Amino acid sequence: MINQLLIYFILIPFVGLILSSFFANKQESIIYGITITTIVTHVLGALAFTIFWLLGKDSTIFYEGIDLYKTSNTHFSIDFYFDKITVFYGMIASIITFLVSKFSRTYMHRDKGFKRFFNNVLFFYLGINIIIFAGNFETLFIGWEVIGIASFLLISFYRDRYLPVKNALKVISFYRLADIFLLLGIWVCHHVFERSITFQELHDLQVQHLPIIENDAFKLAIPLIFLVVALIKSAQFPFSSWLPRAMEGPTTSSAIFYGSLSVHIGVFLLLRTSPLWEDNTLFKVIVVCFGLFTTFTANGIARVQSTVKTQIAYSSIAQIGLMFVEVALGWHWLALFHFAGNTFLRTYQLLVSPSVLSYMIHDQFFNFIKPQNQIKTNFWGKIRMTIYVLAIKEWNLDWFMYKCLWNPLKSLGNSLTFISNKGIFFFFVPVYAISLFLVYNDHLIPVNIKGYLPILYTIIGLIMILKAFTERKDARMAWLLIILNQLFTSLSIAFNEQFEFSQIHLYLSGIVVSGIIGYLILRKLVKEKESVSLDGFHGHSYLYPTLGFVFLIVSLGLSGFPITPTFIGEDIILGHIHQNQYLMITLTAMSLILDGLAIFRIYARLFLGPHYKMNHEVAYRSS
Repeated sequence: MINQLLIYFILIPFVGLILSSFFANKQESIIYGITITTIVTHVLGALAFTIFWLLGKDSTIFYEGIDLYKTSNTHFSIDFYFDKITVFYGMIASIITFLVSKFSRTYMHRDKGFKRFFNNVLFFYLGINIIIFAGNFETLFIGWEVIGIASFLLISFYRDRYLPVKNALKVISFYRLADIFLLLGIWVCHHVFERSITFQELHDLQVQHLPIIENDAFKLAIPLIFLVVALIKSAQFPFSSWLPRAMEGPTTSSAIFYGSLSVHIGVFLLLRTSPLWEDNTLFKVIVVCFGLFTTFTANGIARVQSTVKTQIAYSSIAQIGLMFVEVALGWHWLALFHFAGNTFLRTYQLLVSPSVLSYMIHDQFFNFIKPQNQIKTNFWGKIRMTIYVLAIKEWNLDWFMYKCLWNPLKSLGNSLTFISNKGIFFFFVPVYAISLFLVYNDHLIPVNIKGYLPILYTIIGLIMILKAFTERKDARMAWLLIILNQLFTSLSIAFNEQFEFSQIHLYLSGIVVSGIIGYLILRKLVKEKESVSLDGFHGHSYLYPTLGFVFLIVSLGLSGFPITPTFIGEDIILGHIHQNQYLMITLTAMSLILDGLAIFRIYARLFLGPHYKMNHEVAYRSS
C-alpha cells in the first residue's frame, strides 16, 4: 500500500540522527556526509512519492500508524497524512535544510560544537517532518515538542555565554505557552468529537453535520484556541518580541528556524484546522485583524532597528501577518506560494547578512552622510514621531508580557514563604501518602467531601509549582516541588473520575524515574561542592558534560517530552477532566506551563552559562 510509505519520511531523518550521534566532533566529514545523505534521500523519496500521488486519483492519503496506547475508551495512535499542504511544506523544508546544511559545513568548520549543531539540525528536521506529515493532533504535538526543544538547544548553542542562555529561556517560555494551548485544543476536540479526530476526518467535517459543531460556543472556542497557538508560534502580535531574541544562535540556525521554517508553522496550523472555521465569519475577521495589525507594527519596528538580524526577523513577521490574512480569506494557494517566497528570501538574507553588514560598515566609514532633521511639530508629525518611538521600543511587548503574565505569577510564588524543606517532608509528603491511600479506598471518604477533592488537589499542585518557579536558593527543593506538583495533579485526576488506574501509573512511571535520577544528579553536584543555587548561571556542563546531558534527558522526561510515559499519560489523563470543569482545566493548564518553565530554568541555570573557571584573568603577550 502506498500510504504505508509515509512512515519512511519520519524514519529517514530519525536514522540519520542516530547514525550521526556515534561519531566524534572532529570527524566533520562523516557527520556532514550523514546529514546531507539523509536530506537528499528524503528529498528524492518525497519527489518520487509526489509524482505517484499526482498520477493517482486520491486528493489525500491517510495512514494509521502504530498505537502508543489503546484501551476500551482511549486510543492514542501515530497517524500520517499527505495532501497539497504536505507537498508544499515538505519540499520547501527539505530544500531549505539542504541549503543551510551545505552552507554550515564551512560556517561551522572546526567549531567545538560542530557535531552538536548538525545533530540539532537533524533533530529539527525530524520534528518538522513529523508536523508536516502528521495525521492527527497528537502526532502533530510530538513534532511540535521536538522543534521546540531543538530551538532551545540551538538558541543556547553558545552555552558558555550569558545572553544566549537567557534568551533561550525567554523563547522556551513562549513555546511552553503554545504547547499547553495546543494540549487544551486537543482536550476540547476529544470532548467535542468523543475521540481522537484525524485530519482526514477534519477534511470531511462539513459532510458529517455533527450537532456539536453548530453550537456557537464550540464553533468559536476551538478555532480561537488553535489561533492562540498559531499566533505564538509565528510570533504574531502580541507575541512578536520572542523572535529577535531567538537570533542568538548561529546565523545558519537562525536562517533555518526563524527566517524560514519554524516561524511559518503557525500558518501551517491554520491551514490544517481550516475545516473547523472556514464557515465562521467572526473568526475570519479576528484572524484578519491580528494579521493586519501585526503587519503594521512589525513593518514599523523593522524599519528602525539597528541590527540586521532584528530587521529580518520583524520583516518576516510582517509577511507572515499577511499570510494569516490570506488563509482567513480562503486564498490557501496564495498563502502557500507566499510562504515559499518569504522562506527562500529570509534564508538568503540571513545567510549573507554578515557579509553585507561588513560591506555597509566599510562604505559608511568612507561615505558618511549626516542624518537630516525631519521632525515636524504639526499633528501628523507628532503621530509619526509617536509611532517611531513605539517602534524603537518594539511596542513595549516584552514589558506587556512580563507585566501581565510572568510578574503576577512570580509575585504569587514569592509570597509562599511558608513552604520549606521541612514543610515538604513533614507536611506535603504525608498528605500525599494519605491521599494516595484514599484513592484506592475511596469508600472511606464522605460523599459530600469527595466532590471538592479534585479542585483542592489541583490548587495544592499549583501552589507547589508556583513556589518551584520562583525558588532561587536551592535547586533540590525546586526539583522536589516539581515532582510533588505532578503527584498532586495525578491525585486530582484520580479523584475526578473513575477509570483504569493503569493510565495514572503510566503517567507516574515517567515522573518517578525522571525525578529520582534528576535528584541524584543534583546530590552529586552538591557532593562535588558545586553550587546548586538558582540565582545565576553556573555552567556546570563545562566540567560535567555527561551529567549535563543526562539531566537534560530527565528534564525532558519530567516535562512530558514525546514519547516518554509522562507525555502519553499527560494526554490521557487530561481527557478525564470534564468539559464543564473550566476552573480545573485552567488551573491544570497553568500548572503545566509553569512546570515546563521551572524544569528548563533549573537545567539552564545549573548547566548552561559561563563557568567560574572560565572567568579568570588571561595573560596577554605584551607589545
